Amino acid sequence: MLRCVLQDVEGQTILLPQLLKLNVNIDEGVPADSLYAVFPYTPTAESAKITLYDDEKPVFDGVVDEEEHARGADGDYLKISARSIAARLLDNEAQPCSYDHPSLSLIYERYARPFGVIPDNSGDAVFFGEQSVPKGASCWRVLKQFCNACYSSVPRISSVGVLHPKGIRRDSVTAFGAGGVPYIALHEVKKRCEEISAVYVKTSNAGSYTLPIRNAEAQGRGIRRERYLNAVLTESPMRCADAMIANGKKKAYAVRLRCPSCLLGREGDSATLDDPLLGTRDDLYISAVHYRMTKDGAYSDVVLKRRTG
Repeated sequence: MLRCVLQDVEGQTILLPQLLKLNVNIDEGVPADSLYAVFPYTPTAESAKITLYDDEKPVFDGVVDEEEHARGADGDYLKISARSIAARLLDNEAQPCSYDHPSLSLIYERYARPFGVIPDNSGDAVFFGEQSVPKGASCWRVLKQFCNACYSSVPRISSVGVLHPKGIRRDSVTAFGAGGVPYIALHEVKKRCEEISAVYVKTSNAGSYTLPIRNAEAQGRGIRRERYLNAVLTESPMRCADAMIANGKKKAYAVRLRCPSCLLGREGDSATLDDPLLGTRDDLYISAVHYRMTKDGAYSDVVLKRRTG
């Protein structure tokens, strides 16, 4: 059962009444997750935070962006719009500076921990190069720049505020179809236009883009989409090129399911699919969950993408 707890600016917590409407959007491609909820009118002081629980498990912990106390012909309501903790990194500008050989722990301490973000168990890592923080850069941009340079990946701050510098990848598996989570609609999407057939790498200022990293599988399917990577200041040029190819492969395929159940908290799960049309798949993971609940019912729109590494 879903329930919400509100915290006001005075630090008081309020267990909100039964949800009348709820929209939650969790997507690895969007830095901050979002929540919109409607409740019967509840008198509150100025709201600051909101936490959504599925039974006793928190599945969304966020900062309140907007609250509205509304009175209309059909009743009185409290409406809350919120974003996950990652919103604080997006909303705050980082002090301009530069770093020589920054570590994950340094970047975390300066740009994530002050906003209530919790580290995962990825350990520490050092980028053996220089990272500049220009005027106007957000704290999120600094964190993303570091993870891209050090891990060739986009970081993810979960809907409950945990930092995953390499993206969320859980050990748990969610099965869809026969014997697993049922679904009432399926769409398989293939985008050849997203795949990269080759990346040409430049590794020195005196050199040129002469080192090709080829995607033989895509080339064998007739795809011609090439990119050029200036890796002069990159610690691991080949890894960056491989990451570009892998990212294109991930974007090129998706399965979209509509499930008549709540699947919040499953982002990053490995996924299996047993479908009469597509057959059996075990190379997928949950990249997004969009949950909708109204008086007419509830469902989760789930996006499955391919694991690429």
